[in-house]
Amino acid sequence: MTLLKNQFSGQIKNLLALLQNTARLPAFHDNDYTAIRQHLNPILNGSEPVDQLFILFKEREPFFPLLHYAPDTLKYSETVLTPEQEALLARGMKAEFESNDYAAAVLIYTELAERTLEYNTKAQMMNNLARCQKKNRFTAAAANTYTKIIKQFPASFTNTRLPLVLTSEIQLIDCERTSGNKKQALERALNLYDRILDGVWNLNENQFSMYAEMSEETINELFNKATAGKDSSHLQMRYEALKEKYLLRIEQWKDRRLIEAEIIPALMERSQQFTTEPFHLSRSIQGKDYLITAIPVSGLVCIKWNWSRMIDDWLQPAAENLFKNEQLHIIITDLAGQILVGDKNYDTKQISITGDFESYFPPWKIHIVRSELDAAGINLFRSYYFWSILTVLVILIFGTLLIIRTIVRDREVMSIKSDFVASVSHELKTPLTSIRALTERLLAGKVKDSEKMHQYFSLIDQDANKLMHLVKNILDFSKIEAGKKEYNFETTDMTIWLNETIDNFCKDHINEQIEINKHFDTNIPCVSVDGDALTQCINNLLDNAMKFSPDSEQVSVFLKKESEYIVIQVKDKGIGIPGDELKRIFDKFYQGAAAIRQSVKGTGLGLALVKHTVEAHGGGVEVESLPGQGSTFSLFLPVANQKP
Repeated sequence: MTLLKNQFSGQIKNLLALLQNTARLPAFHDNDYTAIRQHLNPILNGSEPVDQLFILFKEREPFFPLLHYAPDTLKYSETVLTPEQEALLARGMKAEFESNDYAAAVLIYTELAERTLEYNTKAQMMNNLARCQKKNRFTAAAANTYTKIIKQFPASFTNTRLPLVLTSEIQLIDCERTSGNKKQALERALNLYDRILDGVWNLNENQFSMYAEMSEETINELFNKATAGKDSSHLQMRYEALKEKYLLRIEQWKDRRLIEAEIIPALMERSQQFTTEPFHLSRSIQGKDYLITAIPVSGLVCIKWNWSRMIDDWLQPAAENLFKNEQLHIIITDLAGQILVGDKNYDTKQISITGDFESYFPPWKIHIVRSELDAAGINLFRSYYFWSILTVLVILIFGTLLIIRTIVRDREVMSIKSDFVASVSHELKTPLTSIRALTERLLAGKVKDSEKMHQYFSLIDQDANKLMHLVKNILDFSKIEAGKKEYNFETTDMTIWLNETIDNFCKDHINEQIEINKHFDTNIPCVSVDGDALTQCINNLLDNAMKFSPDSEQVSVFLKKESEYIVIQVKDKGIGIPGDELKRIFDKFYQGAAAIRQSVKGTGLGLALVKHTVEAHGGGVEVESLPGQGSTFSLFLPVANQKP
């Protein structure tokens, strides 16, 4: 029983320790709600048995990160216009609402939007302009104006103090639907629904319900029009997942009301005892059990536990692992005697031990039940010789298997080490030999022509860069193997970055016949990435494209946006990769049969580094290849952190 309680309480303490460490970050002291929510993402992503997480700062409204990003993040200000502009606005409103002269209203609102400099006022004038363009059936112009509002005024709001981006998204969906872009409107509506459920905007419960239901109505209508006769299973599956998420959010909003009314006053009273250690609170409210843990920091960081998941994810596996003996069973009951874990038909006379959890949290009872054994079972259990012989046999079998496995593994490791050392030696020797030969000629004074000297220096620099690239690959792989690789994420213009990366690669290979064709889409958003790490990925892919394209050194690089990802593709016309090798090319040290036949040397680390780096960015790598026709490597980087 002690082991069971220690394992269970250990799970709770581990999660609380994570929260305590997070709560010591400067964001909590600065009340930086956006940064706080990002730090709490590992807990909020659903992997832990947490129903609700809320923070009580002193003299501030409770912050519920699952329901919205931050309270009061919008700074409201009244419309700022000069008397002349006020008169012009009145004319525009009269033309729009009394005369229905939308063309005249468009001209007036356009003039006001161009003349005013105040951020929120300019946004409202553009919103008036888009509204009149839409009324005047200039749908494309209205859609363009709403798109500008979304990109240029992310922190603005309507006259009724609703986020202007939210209302503009709704209008933009209607414009796309009116223009016949039903599929695009449906995808935008699904994205909007997802953002509403994620609490991107600071909405109260009524506003959340209204806009979520409005999104559902729009999506239901668009499904009938946008996907008729087409394969829409992936969109339907996404919609079903969002509806489940909506039901969960509705339940969390109900929980919030009860927490604010019943739980928070009790927590605040308890916190007055000047405790610095986490404390627990248990309440039964409207027939539901609330298990709360509060961590005193700059205020209180509080968890509402999902007790059914605590049982399924933590308690049940621990019990099954500890009580493998068929004669011992565990029963967990609440204080009312209702069985939460175990056989509901157990005989109370068989209970051997009864106890409570540490600190009486959760407020449940633990019962250890011993079953009766038949006489034959007891005799067998007491048979010293039977169990001794069985133990010796198990040890012998296990030892034999372990020795065989160790021998096989050692041979594999020795073979891998030998191949790796040989590959690295060759990769180091080739540029070093070239550098030495060129340097000797220069030192001996055998090169007099300045143009020839410049060519020699260029070759030395190129070989030095090859060495640096090789050493960086090996060092980075070593850090990855040790779990110490760190990434420095910064907001990056992907078009500028990729263009510079390709140009620098070409400069480093100026003496080689390589032609890289760029195909970049426009309007690629900025995203948060580690530019140096991704540059290494692109260099590895371009280097491979050159190595495995002996007959055609033409390489194409594509940059585009697909759904929620930035996609970078490197396409060559080389020897290609057989289908049976595609699954192994990202394994460390692996070299395909084609590489061996072509005598193409390498360390076998390049693609392994590419895969790890892209996955560390939350993305993935895909490869398409046919022998003799070339290969296409695609890097998918999520735009979840894109900047407007």
